[in-house]
Amino acid sequence: MTAQRNETILTSFTTEENAIKTQVIIEEDGFFQIVFHYDARPSSERCSLYINGLTYGWVLFNASEQAADFIACTAWLAKGENTFTLTNARGKVVLKHLMLIPSSEPVRSRPLFDLVNPAATKECRTLMRYLSSVYGNKLITGQHTNSVAGLEIDHIHSLTGKLPALKGFDLLSYSHATTTNNMSEDAIIEIEGNKGTLGKAIEWHTQQGGIVTICWHWFAPLGGEDKTFYTKQTDFDLNEALQPGTASYEALLRDMDTIAEHLKKLREARVPVLWRPLHEADGRWFWWGAKGPEAYKALYRFMFDRYVNYHQLNNLIWVWNAPNPAWYPGDEFVDLVGDDVYEPAGNYGPLLCPYEYAVALTNGRKPVALTENGPIPDPALLRANRANWLWYMPWWGYWCTDPSVTSNEQLIKTYHHPDVITLEDLPDFSTY
Repeated sequence: MTAQRNETILTSFTTEENAIKTQVIIEEDGFFQIVFHYDARPSSERCSLYINGLTYGWVLFNASEQAADFIACTAWLAKGENTFTLTNARGKVVLKHLMLIPSSEPVRSRPLFDLVNPAATKECRTLMRYLSSVYGNKLITGQHTNSVAGLEIDHIHSLTGKLPALKGFDLLSYSHATTTNNMSEDAIIEIEGNKGTLGKAIEWHTQQGGIVTICWHWFAPLGGEDKTFYTKQTDFDLNEALQPGTASYEALLRDMDTIAEHLKKLREARVPVLWRPLHEADGRWFWWGAKGPEAYKALYRFMFDRYVNYHQLNNLIWVWNAPNPAWYPGDEFVDLVGDDVYEPAGNYGPLLCPYEYAVALTNGRKPVALTENGPIPDPALLRANRANWLWYMPWWGYWCTDPSVTSNEQLIKTYHHPDVITLEDLPDFSTY
């Protein structure tokens, strides 16, 4: 089908194995709102959208008692033939047609960069001012590391001659109950390699001037099998653990307070931390999400109160990472919103759909970051689509070092792109 720039384009679909596809010829470059019209369905279904083979991320078709329209995103499309593909859709979603509605360039609202903790340290306020200054204009390079060795950082530097501005750390080995039943060799290696990462986090900021983000794969406080942060490996009951006086509550509080003492070492070193606790809860594969959104929100708020008001961990910037409105703890507990998006190896699409979804969750009030990812989105595609992720953060190990995930050429291109910020581009935060 061929259409003029100012026409609404309506097209039907063809089916392939595990996918639904359609092609449209557009006569002029521009932005288009992408709208799917689908039949009534009893439950929600998540699919992945590809445009011309590039990933635009996951889309969610909500349950509906009648036929409905779903706005996937507003994307920049080039003139010529454009192919739209939905994977994991065949037999799950009945699509009637696709509408491409001409649109002006998306106006991205300016999020608030106010810290929810009024007693936040000077270093946190300085970092947030800097993040505010680059948001929507630049992309901060990041890389997660799970061990003291930091082989991912060496890999990046050897190829690009540069270092990421943001380095991710994990408190995986700092819980009490890391010795579990039937431990796999993989679990033992991961725990041992992770020990000492807090010292590396302090060094990254105080000696190299980098930005620090920390997550916590929290081993279940009362144990279980192997890697007990996974729901399937423990019978730890969060609902019970939220009841004062129970053994589960005491174990939960003990772990929380232990981690607080470690975070105080960063506070004493004047290191501001992009703190990303209780991540990916809406997936329910971690025990802190297994009992649903209400229990999760209660735990998140409990941690926030304990850390801010009791432990006075004023060096934390709170990054919420369960991008689903039912799981949102409230604006007063969240500084930034993050999403973890893993797409096929070698695909550098802009992940526009989850970006717009994350922005909409807080009506644009909170900045949005790509807090975990596989392949690195192409900075040029991010700019073209106005997908203003604040930073990206490939996971550790082969997600960084295997060139089939992000090729060496793409990594070099990204680190030398004018729209990205590497370690060398960061200001001196002590004088910023």
